[in-house]
Amino acid sequence: MAPSFKDEAHLIILPGSLHTLVRFGLEDAITPPTYSIPTKVYRNPNQDGCFQATAPVGSEGDPESYAVYPIVRGEIVNVDALDFLFKCVLRSVLKDNPLVLLDSITFTLIQSSSRWSPVALEMITNYAFETLQLAAFAVVPAALCSLFAHGSFSNACVIDVGYEKCEISPIVDFQVFAPAVTYLEEGGKSINKRLHELLPELSDDQIESLKRSPIFECLSEEQAKGSYFGVAGLLDDGKAKNPEDEGVLDIASIVTSEKSTREILEEKEREKRGKSHKKKGKTEDEKSNSERENNQFVDNEGNVITVGKERFQGSGRLIENLSHAIFRALSKVPDMKKREECYENLVICGKTSSIRGFKEELLVQLYSKFVAGADIEEYEKRRKERIRQGASFRNEAAGLMDELQLAQAPKRVRVIPKPDYFSAWKKAGFEDCAFLGGEILCRQIFGGSGDNELYLSKEEYYDKGPMWIRHVKL
Repeated sequence: MAPSFKDEAHLIILPGSLHTLVRFGLEDAITPPTYSIPTKVYRNPNQDGCFQATAPVGSEGDPESYAVYPIVRGEIVNVDALDFLFKCVLRSVLKDNPLVLLDSITFTLIQSSSRWSPVALEMITNYAFETLQLAAFAVVPAALCSLFAHGSFSNACVIDVGYEKCEISPIVDFQVFAPAVTYLEEGGKSINKRLHELLPELSDDQIESLKRSPIFECLSEEQAKGSYFGVAGLLDDGKAKNPEDEGVLDIASIVTSEKSTREILEEKEREKRGKSHKKKGKTEDEKSNSERENNQFVDNEGNVITVGKERFQGSGRLIENLSHAIFRALSKVPDMKKREECYENLVICGKTSSIRGFKEELLVQLYSKFVAGADIEEYEKRRKERIRQGASFRNEAAGLMDELQLAQAPKRVRVIPKPDYFSAWKKAGFEDCAFLGGEILCRQIFGGSGDNELYLSKEEYYDKGPMWIRHVKL
């Protein structure tokens, strides 16, 4: 029989490249993480190979030069530093909970990227039992956690938009389909870089403050038409907006709505009539962000900064490249029906996806570029041309068939709706939904009364060794 673990002794950690999310104890309702700490430690200037939790005091040079970042672009680059970070977290937990015993604590580690090597996971497993002396250890992939936070879907696609990278993880038959996992070496940092080009007078911190402020957003085609600048004035780096007549329906409203196209058209017509009456007499305070020529945000030091149309630019290249990366990833799912289901069950998460309008614009890109019918004529033209040039070998013919089949998926693109029964998470936002899924899975993994094959107990570790984590990892 599996040992009985108490809810108040569950430790859940999700380490990312910039921040690590932590919660200890699940005896209460499922809520957002208790702590968010920087994912960094410092080299001890007096002891080679040792780390400390804070910057060295009184040492020569910039204290930041001693900083060590264990995870870079999703990959563990320093396992020892990451282990030390876990140790620091555990020390804080024991300090706040002096009655808790080490050998009663279960550790659920949410694997934030598929880039973690098996060797790194084995070293962390070894550390959890040999050094930290914990009772049990489980590893759950962040992509599965993100999906699990939204419900139970056998086939889906999780799109994690981070700071330095985006990771696209197709889920097939409830498992991450490893051959199709795709990385994009871009993320929120790419937006910052573009904003620096547009606003060279702003500092790094001010650029980040602008990006996180309510005035920074991705405008839909319809919003751009009604903005102060118009469509042509907002054309950015790869942000494809078509300056068509005012009667064109915004694709995002179809893609993201559960309503029929007829209902949406009727609503838009009513809105248009209402706007025509209101538009003339609007004061500056009544205007929306997009209707203003300039708007203001406050940086970390309390300075009020005014910006113009740059607050609607900067995300274009990332969204454009991300849409193509999603298409490449899902094209590797061999089963057509499951591939189609992946397109219909999208989860878009990560801090960068919280930018207003980001998800909608990404859906529009996917819809306009890859929904079946859009490029059928082009594929057919290429097929006829290659046949005319003598594509008679079996492999070439198979390649043509693959191209034609790819054009048939997706027929639809849809995001899985956020669940409405996690009230605390609704207020916090679902960008960190991987942590929510980790909490749910933690209860299931360690809450069973019989044998459980989803975690490694201390007894199993000493019997089978750290490599056994590969057999129990979700």
